[in-house]
Amino acid sequence: MDNNHLIIHINVKTGLQDNYIKFEDGQIILGIKSLPLKNKANLEVIKILSKFFRVDDVDVIIIKGMSNNIKTIKIIDPKFIPNEIL
Repeated sequence: MDNNHLIIHINVKTGLQDNYIKFEDGQIILGIKSLPLKNKANLEVIKILSKFFRVDDVDVIIIKGMSNNIKTIKIIDPKFIPNEIL
């Protein structure tokens, strides 16, 4: 965490029955229900991560990987950071 923001790299799996966040081998894996059509998956990623890190949706920014399953995300002033990330 630097200057009140956190940068994370995630691997997104789409089209699943349930949403989940897993920490596996030092990697964050985010499973979502949406398919990568018409930006729906990216919007769901933002929504899930905003709830997880306890911030507003506008404080979760995809800075790399808009059309890829590997994404770099900026979270502004997260209220919760799990130990797996620290």
